[in-house]
Amino acid sequence: MTKKFIFILVTVTCLCFSASAQKSKSASKNQASSSSQLSYADKMGYARTSKYWGPGTYYCYAPGAPTNKMANNAESNMRDLIGIWGEDYYKEIAKQGFVEVPKNEMKKWFNPNNSKDMRFFYSPDKSYILRSGVRGLNNSPNMPDGHRAQVSTDACRIKLIAKEDTAQVMAAIWQYFRDIHEMKVILGSIGSNFKKAELKVYPIQRIGTGGFPGLRAGSFVLVMENGKPKGYYQYADEILKRTITNPEFELKILGEELAYGYYLQIKLQKEGYVLRYETVSTFFKELEPGRRWESEYPTMLKQYQENLKMEKDAVEYYKKAPQPPVMLDLDKVLHQR
Repeated sequence: MTKKFIFILVTVTCLCFSASAQKSKSASKNQASSSSQLSYADKMGYARTSKYWGPGTYYCYAPGAPTNKMANNAESNMRDLIGIWGEDYYKEIAKQGFVEVPKNEMKKWFNPNNSKDMRFFYSPDKSYILRSGVRGLNNSPNMPDGHRAQVSTDACRIKLIAKEDTAQVMAAIWQYFRDIHEMKVILGSIGSNFKKAELKVYPIQRIGTGGFPGLRAGSFVLVMENGKPKGYYQYADEILKRTITNPEFELKILGEELAYGYYLQIKLQKEGYVLRYETVSTFFKELEPGRRWESEYPTMLKQYQENLKMEKDAVEYYKKAPQPPVMLDLDKVLHQR
């Protein structure tokens, strides 16, 4: 997966970026001493309980500490379910009060493909469904017992909100922005669409922007008025409030930090608004075939630092645009919406 944010200044200013990098531990006993400065797994807020973790095993380069592991919100709780050995994963969620959804209670809205392999769990208060993130890492070598590794590589919670309760959906969107900002996640792209949406019209019908600077600036559209081009900016909440009830409405929000990717998808279906919050370990995706962290870490860290700088520079890009938007204060955007 390429970890770069790409800023494109088109017509006025359009930001789209996708970023990340990763942190992790060393890959063997011989390498452990030389890469101890990269070994953060023992400092994480949750334990690795499998006998297969540690020096001399394939998974000794466990993910490094998250950028901000002290955050305590819904997204950090999902992140903390990643990287746990399969058997320990199910013990852990049972301790937290999750109960597996019986086969006869499976619903299309949270299991659209009618998968018989995926396992789903009611949250303790039944406010959402947790999809098991335990996966067999098929590209990895066998463990000492001859079996493939079973590790939780991602976490997904799925929630259904009634069609009439758009206020709750809007609240969930802004809470998501607040949560990932608290975790120091770099916000990637924000995009919305719906059936028969028009691209170049005003009032703007679709969100298309990137990053927290883009959230502050809003989405841009260039339209022809009296034979002359004219540009408009509108803030995300204005576009959402105007379009969220349209048929087949969809919103996607992407973000990344070191070793983790974040994704919120909201779709208006016949059952109501289906919210899917996904957190994925890019560590497992990148390193499963056997690449060693010592060779990957410097490049990934450099890219991550460049992405942070690009996010700050984005404000200057907007200021220099032919028709710059009014950049709202981020605290106002996140907490007063």
